[in-house]
Amino acid sequence: MSGSYFFGIFPRSEKLIDITRSKEDYFEDLRKEAETIVNYQIEKGFKIISDPQMTWEDIFRPIALSSEGIKVNGLNRYFETNTFYKVPVISSKPRINEERLKPFLMKGTNLISLPDPLTFACLSRDERGSDRKALIQELGDLLAEASGVLRDAGYRYLVLRGPSYGTCEHLQVSDEIKGAIRSIKDEFMGKVVFHFYFFKSIDSVDLIVSSGVDGIGFDMYVYGEDEIRKISTKMKGKLLVLGAVDGTNTKMERKNDITRLLSVFRDLNPMVSNNVDLEFLPQKFALKKVDLLAELSGEMP
Repeated sequence: MSGSYFFGIFPRSEKLIDITRSKEDYFEDLRKEAETIVNYQIEKGFKIISDPQMTWEDIFRPIALSSEGIKVNGLNRYFETNTFYKVPVISSKPRINEERLKPFLMKGTNLISLPDPLTFACLSRDERGSDRKALIQELGDLLAEASGVLRDAGYRYLVLRGPSYGTCEHLQVSDEIKGAIRSIKDEFMGKVVFHFYFFKSIDSVDLIVSSGVDGIGFDMYVYGEDEIRKISTKMKGKLLVLGAVDGTNTKMERKNDITRLLSVFRDLNPMVSNNVDLEFLPQKFALKKVDLLAELSGEMP
């Protein structure tokens, strides 16, 4: 991996928002606009082409809808944001239905993101009353199955999104988390980056390093330079991704500031990405952030 990329759900245009308000079935409209974002990345010269995941609606929805043993019911706020997700409700051991998942995937892309097993477990509801360890193991198996579908669809880069490590108890289930992530990595077979965001969780880094991922990304609006330098000594040759483009603020970052940050970590050959999903921004600002990432790709040490 080299250069820059963005991950996560991309925001809809104002026109598409109007369409979703006026039509009951707008899935193909979502796909059509997602294709324009794919082509936009190609035009900008990205080597890693991110699936905009505009058909996903929220971080869990397609996995839940594509799984036997899971339904969605009720809305919860997604952390401290103005977005919501439909709660995955687990009634039996979940299994992926490959044919249901395929329509959510975009051709011509090679990077996609999934929730990490802890986040999936913490933000779901298990009707069976299973303990957290068993649920993480089951969801790890489910995400591994999904990763196999992604691999066969042509994806080569997978970002596991981990926003829960500062809010959800994880040290008591560390073995289960490591086992689940290893299963995902083994099934996917491509490059896997784990991305921390929203909350700081220094004690999680050793856990994720030992899970076998290829790289670790950090929300640079949560972690400071000194903390990343200390953390980097534990990463054992893992790829460092600096989430320096802010997906929560329309204010544009200064290119020189990020270039300086890349220079600080030059010896680690870092990449740069967004810190969180760009879906929290109006699309016109998200596109400006993508433009900046494209420019920064030429600044990689």
